[in-house]
Amino acid sequence: MTKIIHKTNTRRKAALTGLETAIILISFVIVAAAFSFAVLNLGLFTTQKSGEVVQAGIDEATSAIETVGSVIARSDLNGGSRAVANVTVFFKVAVGKRPIDLRVGSLVVTYHDSRTSIENVYTSNATAPVISFSSPGVIVKEIVGDGDLLIEFGELWSITVGIDAMQYLQPTEVFTIQLKPVIGSVLKVERRLPPSLDPVMDLA
Repeated sequence: MTKIIHKTNTRRKAALTGLETAIILISFVIVAAAFSFAVLNLGLFTTQKSGEVVQAGIDEATSAIETVGSVIARSDLNGGSRAVANVTVFFKVAVGKRPIDLRVGSLVVTYHDSRTSIENVYTSNATAPVISFSSPGVIVKEIVGDGDLLIEFGELWSITVGIDAMQYLQPTEVFTIQLKPVIGSVLKVERRLPPSLDPVMDLA
């Protein structure tokens, strides 16, 4: 009888040991699965953030807007001779780029020539129909669009810069207008005036 009881206890201990081992193994599997899930999630999050950083870098490095057609300069009489009154640039959103805010304070427009460098000439959107050195200003105008102040893909806008410094530009002189949106690289428009100033000049 004693031997039978001893064998039964041994079997019970073996069964308990096997059960404990199984529980421990299951616990390890659960912990490993949870750890793997956490690592996988972290990897996906890191990949997503890396993709966002790369995309942001591409957006900053590529131009969000580009010129359309010719740059047009106009001149007026000033003391018996002609002087540059204003310059108009037509532009649109580049393919695949986001809408650009064209409000004052969001778009920076710089002007530069051999005598003058102005960091931002777009401090207000002029309402006068004509601007020149005698009535200076900057006009940002929608040519084709939906009526808001965002330039979106498929829309056409123009910017006309007419500031006092332009009246001192000489024939064959080079000037530069830069459009700096919040997102994207600078759109640089550099042109040379013709040998003689006409009322309307196509600077290509």
